[in-house]
Formats: sequence, structure tokens, C-alpha cells
Amino acid sequence: MKKYETPDIRNVALIGHKGAGKTSLAEAMLFSGKAVNRLGSVLEHNTVMDFEPEEHRREMSVATSIAFVEHAKHKINMLDTPGEPNFFFSVQQAIHVCEGAVLVISAVDGVQPGAEKAFNHAHDKGLATAIFVSKMEREQADLDKVMAEIKDNLSPQAVALQLPIGKEAEFKGVVDLLTEKALLFKADGSGGVDVKEVPGDLKDQVAEARAALIEEIASADDDLLEKYLETGELSEPEIKDGLKKAIEAGKLVPVLCGIPTSNAGTEALLDLIADAFPSPADRGPVAGMTTDVEPAEVEIERDEGQPLITYVFHTFADQMGNISCLRVFRGRIDGDTPVLNTSRDAKERIGSLVALTGRKHEPHPGAACGDLFAVVKLKETRTGDTLTAEKGDITVTGPATPPPAISFAVRGKSKGDEDKIGQGLNRLAAEDPSLTISVDQTSKDTLVSGVGQVHIEVALEMLKRRTGLEVELLPPKVPYRETIRKKVSNIEGKHKKQTGGRGQFGVCYIDVEPAARGEGFDFVNDIFGGSIPRQFIPSIEKGLRARMDRGVIAGYPLVDVKVRLFDGKYHDVDSDGRSFEMAGSKGMQAAVKEASPCLLEPIMMTEVTVPDECMGDVIGDMNSRRGRIQGTDSRGKYTVIKAQVPMAEMLRYSSDLRSMSQARGEFTMEVSHYEEVPPNIAEKVIAEAKMAEDEDD
Repeated sequence: MKKYETPDIRNVALIGHKGAGKTSLAEAMLFSGKAVNRLGSVLEHNTVMDFEPEEHRREMSVATSIAFVEHAKHKINMLDTPGEPNFFFSVQQAIHVCEGAVLVISAVDGVQPGAEKAFNHAHDKGLATAIFVSKMEREQADLDKVMAEIKDNLSPQAVALQLPIGKEAEFKGVVDLLTEKALLFKADGSGGVDVKEVPGDLKDQVAEARAALIEEIASADDDLLEKYLETGELSEPEIKDGLKKAIEAGKLVPVLCGIPTSNAGTEALLDLIADAFPSPADRGPVAGMTTDVEPAEVEIERDEGQPLITYVFHTFADQMGNISCLRVFRGRIDGDTPVLNTSRDAKERIGSLVALTGRKHEPHPGAACGDLFAVVKLKETRTGDTLTAEKGDITVTGPATPPPAISFAVRGKSKGDEDKIGQGLNRLAAEDPSLTISVDQTSKDTLVSGVGQVHIEVALEMLKRRTGLEVELLPPKVPYRETIRKKVSNIEGKHKKQTGGRGQFGVCYIDVEPAARGEGFDFVNDIFGGSIPRQFIPSIEKGLRARMDRGVIAGYPLVDVKVRLFDGKYHDVDSDGRSFEMAGSKGMQAAVKEASPCLLEPIMMTEVTVPDECMGDVIGDMNSRRGRIQGTDSRGKYTVIKAQVPMAEMLRYSSDLRSMSQARGEFTMEVSHYEEVPPNIAEKVIAEAKMAEDEDD
């Protein structure tokens, strides 16, 4: 690979709904650009971009993969992103380091929910975006219908750059509306075309479509529009320059079409990216934060002459160790460079730079500002970190990590594997920040929390493959909370123990009352006159907090409580910090039992997207899950159902929705707030918690 400067670099994310053909398109682009010597197939499990066994087994991407192709004297860095909603954080990371995006849409399925979500995110982030309609050879493929859906659901600025020649199995080429030439695809899969004149039966349609395209290009620029209105035409250089400016400004979304699995239509897409997509030099500053004691927002100018700032947007493991994928936002780097991880205040050394094509490595000659590169075996660095010159004091502001929506407990099938399992899971979490590892303080189980069930299942599949450890997936954990409903006063917490010699003695008196929901714990010290020496007050608070962590009625953390400490007793010899810590814990336990305790459960804000014909079944099912429907939106042939549903009712929803929607539905959810658990359900939860506690004893 030769060295490329910033103006000749294009960074492009391939985005879209699951199964639309993103990976097939990436494979075709690599083959057309002679970066690989064969055309990979998702169905045959021999793709360059999907190389993990989990991706082959599920026939879908589960993480972003990176490759580059050299085309028309440009370096095009491609990021093939997942379409499964559980991995949308990976899409956000890819979009963060790109200037352009290609949205892939199936000509059969049209605009699906994942396409709309990805397109809107890319648009919101200011990326130049094109649309590639794939699977044009399939039965029921209809470009006109898809174009109408694109305009209605994605962007009214979408405009065709091509018209198809033939339909479904007879699809054999396109008419390029800019050159008014027919491009007939070669059957050898090379990506080449035979250039012919426009077929006679398409000439009127081509003239009409070309006029619409030129009008859209002119409308994006006042000077061009004025000339177009005066003369009714634009020169070829004006059209080309106007198209580039309109795409960069987001005022025009070009639409192309083809068959990625046979490399048909790929060459035109590569030409468009090289000619009309922006380079890193064409974008404004990126947001960052200083690492001061009081951090401040800053704008990072994309200036090659300034000290280095790079951002880690993806990490994965292979036989050589951890691979960190970075984007240069400022400065440049040529390898063998000491850097500072400003996210963790840790020193690292970047050795040889690597260019990736899937998991294949080759030497990278040096990354200019805006380029992507990879390095091997960084010690402290994780996805989302910033690496700078040694005296750097700025972090790049990356996408916000999605909050966990579901948690499962995992246990090793063999005794003694807990530590190894924890280490393996933590390595996975270093690659994927949307995966969270914790320990249940009650059961001591390891908890794996993520965006959804598929997210966690894939992580555990990777854990087994990498470590050989067999893991048992326990039922999902609902993070219930305990609280109180009324105020109680003058509650005694007393700890007294006499076993010969120095004893243990501590007494405290507290008032306890409910705090506002979400307020947590409020401790007020109203001790006067020395009834409890000052040095023991922190011990009492420690005991109160310890009891809150353990809970009282079912072993779940106690929240939203205000405690007033107003009196107590102590002994000159027998009192110590531990005695008052125990007194505080016992006082809290006694108070909660008298203060009308109850359980709280997390309520999830849920969005379910299903075909229109499934809407009734899904809403009925939501009502049966104690859900409250907040509204519905129509998006083409899909309906989005918004509802608030208790997490306890959504633990196995993924498989249920798949059944109800014939695998065409998807959902997202995040914690909205906590509410009191209905009494009949609370009784069952408490009874189960006590039974589990008795078994542990």
C-alpha cells in the first residue's frame, strides 16, 4: 500500500438493516478494486469482512470490520457495520470516524427499520450519504417502489443516478443518467461493464429522470440554480462539481443499484465515492474535552501540523493479540511513537502501523490526518479511548455508550472457573463498551449486561471459543429495588456483645422517611451534646449504607431513603467503630420493617417495529405483559409501537417477538424509571428471594 495524503482519503461506513447486503457489497468493492482475488459469499462463509465464527454461524455481522481499496488514485477506507439492532453502538462508532456513508437497501424488502435508524443517525452526524439498492435480480425487486419509500421515509432529496435495464431475473445493467450511456454488466463478476447506447424504449424515461437529477443538483446551489433557470442546462463540469457539493452538504442523496453477490454495479459506486464524497479535509472540527480537573469542551481542528490526536473506534482479538483500530483526527503518525492514553492517563507505545482488510494485516506506511490504521498489543487501551502526543490533554468525545437493557447471570459449568470467566468477560468488555460485567452482591453470580439477548448470547459464544470455558446462562436478572412508604421515628439500633474481656457496645436512634424517587440516600447528623462521639458518626453512616446495599425484605438494594441520626449511647471502653457500624445496620433494618416497605421494578421504554399486519397481535401481547401503550407511528409498511413495560415481562421477549412477526420484527428498550411492584407479584418475588437465601444458608 502506498502512502496517501488527506485529500485523497475517503472514509465510508456501510450501513443498513440486517440482511440488506452490506457485507456482500463490501466483498464486491474489494474484489472490484483488486484488493482480494475472489468474491466472498456470506452464504458460503468465506467472506473477508465477516471472519468471526459467530458471524458465519448466524450469517450476519456482529461487529464492524475494516478494509481499504485503492480506486481512481484514492484510498477508500470501508467500515462494514452490523445491521442487527443489538450492535447499533458499533454502527455509531463507525459513523463517528467517517465522512460518508452508503446505506444499503434490499430491492425486495424496501426501507426497513434498521435502514431508517442508521440513515437518520448518519444524517444527524452530517455525513455525506448515498443509497445502494441491492438484490435487483430477485423476484419482486422493484426500484420504483423502493424509491418512493426512500423519499417518504428517509429523504425527499433522494434522487436516482441510474435507471435499471431489465427487471428481476432480466436485470442486466443500468443507464447512467449523467453520461446518458447504458452500462451492461459483464457476466464474469469482474465488476466491469460494456458501454452502449440507451435502449430506445427507455429514452423518454431517461430524459425525464435526467432532468429531475439536474434540477436537484442545481437546487442545491444558488448560482447553479440561477443559471439553470435562465438557460435550462448545465455544463458537464458544473454538473459534476454541483453533485459533489450537494452530496457533501447533505442536500442530495444519490441512489444507485446493483447485485453485490455478482459484483454488478460496484464500479459506479466506487467512482461516486472517489469523485463526489468528501475527504477528511472537507469536514469541520470534532468535539473533545480537556482532561483538566474541571473538564471543558473544546473543538479539535483537523490540522496535520498540530500534535497527534487519535481515537480508538474498534478493537478485536486475533492470534497476534488485541488489535486496536484508530482514526487520526489531528496530526499524523508514522509508527514507533510514544503516546499518552488521555482517557486513562496511561502511557503507550505505538509500534508498527497496520492496514487491515478484514483480519488480514499488511504494513501501513504512515497515517495522514483523517486516515484509519491499526496497531497490535496496546496494553491499557480500550474502545472509545483517545491516544495523543505524549503531553496531550484532550479526549475525543465519542458516541455515548448505551445503558444496559438486560442482564443475565452466568456460572461456570466446572467449579473453579469463576476467575477465568470473569477475566475473559472483562476482555470482551474492553472490546465492546456496551457490554458490562458486574457481580450480584446477593448471589455473588457474575452478571453480564448488554443491549439485548442476542448481544449477550454472542458475547458468551465468543467467550467459549476463545477460552474453552463452558458457561451456564441463568435466567435474566431483574434489578429490583426496595424502598419505604411511610415515616417512622425514634427507632433504636443497638449492638451489644459481651464475651469476656472487652465487649462491643453501640446504640443509635434514628428517624427514617421516604425520599423523592431517584434521590437515593440522604443522611442527616443531628447529634448534639456528645451522646455519640464524633469519630463514630461515619461508622454509623457506613452501617446504614451497608444495610441499604443488602436490602431488608428481599435482598435488593434499598433506595430513596432519608435518615436522621439524633441520639445514641456509648461506652468508654466497649464502644468502637465496628460496634456503631453494626448499630447503624440494625437500626436501618428495624426501621424499614416498620416503614411499610415495598419493592420497585424497572419500567422499560420499549419501541417495537413490526409489519403492519402484526400490529394487533403485538399490542395485545404488550397489554398481557402489563404494558402501557404510549402511541404508534406508521413508517411505510411498518408500525412502531411505543410502550412502557416492566422489565420482568420482557426478559424473553426476543424469541416471542420473532414468533409473532415471522422474524420480521425488532425492538429496542432502555430503563425509563422505577415503579412499585403490584402486591401479588411482589409477594412472589420476596418468597423466591427468601427461598434462595435459605438454600444458600
